Amino acid sequence: MHNIVCIGAGKLANHLMPALEREGYDIVQVYSRTEASAKSLAVHLHNATFTTDLSKIQQGADLYIFSIKDDAVEQVAQQVAFLENGKSVFVHTSGILPLNAIPFNRRGIFYPLQTFSASHPVDWKNTPMLITAETQEITTSLTSLAEKISNLVYQVGDKDRAVLHLGAVFANNFTNHMLTLAESICNEHHVSFDILKPIIRETVVKALDVGPRNSQTGPAIRGDQHTIEKHLELLAEHPQLRELYQKITESIEKASR
Repeated sequence: MHNIVCIGAGKLANHLMPALEREGYDIVQVYSRTEASAKSLAVHLHNATFTTDLSKIQQGADLYIFSIKDDAVEQVAQQVAFLENGKSVFVHTSGILPLNAIPFNRRGIFYPLQTFSASHPVDWKNTPMLITAETQEITTSLTSLAEKISNLVYQVGDKDRAVLHLGAVFANNFTNHMLTLAESICNEHHVSFDILKPIIRETVVKALDVGPRNSQTGPAIRGDQHTIEKHLELLAEHPQLRELYQKITESIEKASR
């Protein structure tokens, strides 16, 4: 699979396409609904053209990668069914969508289990790549492709990938939201969020070192109701945060029993 067409130009595509190009793959075209995003990615690749017209997607590429929002994958894939030729391979990059979300005979899933931000570089060698395909031939091809950029390549089924995606939402998205709330609380009270950075780092390191269950600390696991009440008083003007604090406290208490 040497020639690749990228359908999508979001954060994942902007990290993945250059990574594949660095390994010698030829990204021949980028599609996006908006010209600005399609052009922005294409100009950072050596040989890529770009288009905003699905009917003008180049035919005959070795690999087509659907790197678009989950709720658009099926619709867009149906619109480009004309690309089916019996030789090309078609993959999506979703952690939650099943293999049959794209209606092609030669299909697979090429899912990087990572968080992507526009301005933050990705450590591809330590990014798990989850591969799913219907045939051993395609599985082998996609695994070889993934191994070019990552040292962590796994062949998983739809269910296991969905479970890992759910776990990633708790571990990454929800955790980051908690940090956002912590920063907001500090800002509201004119206290530097920087003071919390050492404990944030230690929390992650310790959870990975000894396991998250073994490293749980805080007033909830101690049953320290006095401290919990003091925290709730500080959140008196934020009923939604109070409710969130109480629910998480209850969850920690139950998990510790």
